[in-house]
Amino acid sequence: MISFDLSSKVKEILTTNSVKKIISTDNRKYEVVFTAPGPGVYNQQWFWDSCFHSIVWSNMGYNKRAVAELESLVIGKKEKEFFPHMIFWKQKKDKWWFFTDRLFPSKQYSELIQPPIIGYSLFILSKNGWEFNKEDRLITNTNQHYQYLLKTRDPEKTGLISIVHPWESGLDSLPSYDLELKDKPFFGLKARLRFRKLLMDFKKRYFWEQEQICKYSSFRIKDVLTNSLLAFSLKNYAEVLKKLGLDDLALQYDKKSSEITQSLIKYCWNNDKKIFFDLDVRTDKFKQIEVKTVGSLTPLLLDIPAVVKNSLIKHLINPREYWLPYPIPSVAADESTFSPTEDKLLWRGPTWVNTNFLIWLGLNKQKEFELAGKVAERTIAIIKKSGFREFYNPFTGKGMGAKSFGWSTLVYSMNKKTKEIFL
Repeated sequence: MISFDLSSKVKEILTTNSVKKIISTDNRKYEVVFTAPGPGVYNQQWFWDSCFHSIVWSNMGYNKRAVAELESLVIGKKEKEFFPHMIFWKQKKDKWWFFTDRLFPSKQYSELIQPPIIGYSLFILSKNGWEFNKEDRLITNTNQHYQYLLKTRDPEKTGLISIVHPWESGLDSLPSYDLELKDKPFFGLKARLRFRKLLMDFKKRYFWEQEQICKYSSFRIKDVLTNSLLAFSLKNYAEVLKKLGLDDLALQYDKKSSEITQSLIKYCWNNDKKIFFDLDVRTDKFKQIEVKTVGSLTPLLLDIPAVVKNSLIKHLINPREYWLPYPIPSVAADESTFSPTEDKLLWRGPTWVNTNFLIWLGLNKQKEFELAGKVAERTIAIIKKSGFREFYNPFTGKGMGAKSFGWSTLVYSMNKKTKEIFL
């Protein structure tokens, strides 16, 4: 058991993981400040990691540092219409550069997205006292990002956006992404090679044209977690816009949030198994991918019917599915693909703090305060046992992956103050 003061340890990790540098771009100099997810393993800036880091920085009382975290995303994206999933502040030709990064059209950033939670990050900053203005570059660039997603990422007109690469969900090797690779020999190798093959297709076949990729990528999924976070973040971001007097845009995002929620129920809710599944849209006959993952529970963040909420909670508290000694596993324990000790192909069983945080928020949203408290308690317990690791064995609590992992500091925000802000 590790003994430490939570607040001090969180600040220490975020400070130690912070990267500061002066960069020159567009004939100007900027100071870039961001939190590396796991120094030595993950040294670049990842989009949704930084959104999570900013939430913790703000909740600790460091709003200026939280804003700087997000503004570095703005600086890194330059004139691009969406926030890339990675910004390559550290130019290093390592094995990943040769395997994938060099396939992107720019040396500055990737050409993929990640779950669009930035609207919620800005909402937390606003609630914690930070004052934005209409011309703030965080506001204008976030608007541009959401407009791109809503315009380009749903060519099927379902009301849900698609991911076109497993990395876009942030849940890299989730079993619902196995698709045509399922049960194939040498699955692990083929799954990794698919990461690269998709990028090769985007480069050579579609010339990195986003609209073409969104229509024709051989990997196209309406991911439940991604769409739940989009609806959740749009709704919270609308509150920020209302403060700025941007009522029409706030109304648009409020309405879109409700539409996404309804589309999730229409396309991803399985009325037999009473849970949400990701949707495969690679053909005209859309097909639910019947694998229970942590993403299946994320609609708890939304305004869902009581019967849907109650069914999700029933799954959550089932000890044969999600309610393990150190919940919440990334894949339900009764799935054939559940692998609690897998540390090479990510998101196939272990518990992650960031998704625990999201489910905790969702439970508070649904006024399930006692259960939310239990999720917080068990998350704190796993941190005390194994420290701030990348992910954990849901049975033993053993930490795995990178050490001093940035978004695992979200445990600090799973408290009464954050609950009151959210409500």
